Amino acid sequence: MTILEQVKNLFGFTSAQPNAPIKSPEQTDSSIIAPKPLPAGPPPAAQRRDQILRFIVGKLRAYQNEPLTTPVTLQLSVVFASAEEEEVYRVALWASQPKKFQDELNRQLADNYINLPRNWQFTYSLLADELPTDCTYRDGNLGLTVIDQTKPAGAPIRAKLIALVGQTEQADYVLDPAQKTSFCIGRGHSTQTSSGRVRTNDIVFLNDDDAGFDPQRGVGNGAVSRSHATIRYDEAQQRYTLLVDQGGLPASGNKTKILHPDNSIERADISGMGYPLVDGDQVELGGEVTLLFEIMK
Repeated sequence: MTILEQVKNLFGFTSAQPNAPIKSPEQTDSSIIAPKPLPAGPPPAAQRRDQILRFIVGKLRAYQNEPLTTPVTLQLSVVFASAEEEEVYRVALWASQPKKFQDELNRQLADNYINLPRNWQFTYSLLADELPTDCTYRDGNLGLTVIDQTKPAGAPIRAKLIALVGQTEQADYVLDPAQKTSFCIGRGHSTQTSSGRVRTNDIVFLNDDDAGFDPQRGVGNGAVSRSHATIRYDEAQQRYTLLVDQGGLPASGNKTKILHPDNSIERADISGMGYPLVDGDQVELGGEVTLLFEIMK
């Protein structure tokens, strides 16, 4: 610093320093990102539910004020594009609350003068590939199969169950709807349910103390519940469905899956819901044993 500058400083004649620019709040921290606003409108599941209801009600307008030909069974098919979309449709159909969607659909149909029989049935399938070829109506990824009272049922279709993994009492079991339409699957011949009723199994996985039990073949039999699942034949739609009983549900510490011929896997984990079976399906019980489902030609 020169002598002149020292004198100026002594008498207060310093040069003014430029003021530092004041940063706006937006400039103080560029790392802070404002949260994105939530999309307007109803949640995705509610939108899908409304879409499905409008689709079904719209396609059934032909049955307005036609009590003699109203459907006795409605089968909804939905093709999903991703696992996330599949979950949205599960929520939309109230998968965890059996009958709730059917009750809402019944209310909306009645509001449109479409009155179905008291015991009408509703089932649905979530598919990863394509809609069934026998759909009565289609709209994009939605399909609806309508069974009404005017359509005669054909001859019942027989099927067969074969144990691929695990040891059953018989090598295979023939499912003949002419004899019965409900077939219970479980470990052991019989068990007592929580209501006190004795349940008799038609497809029997052997207990380790049953005669003929092979420890090697039956090593996974213990994973099968005594009341694991039931296969039922739907005479109106001429097809078989799998229903998971209490012992085969996650709530009981168990699991049930359907391995389809196209290599897709369907979790059967909702009480009261019917899971359609097709030729070549494999039903996995408890993650340890597997049954092959075949339609008898």
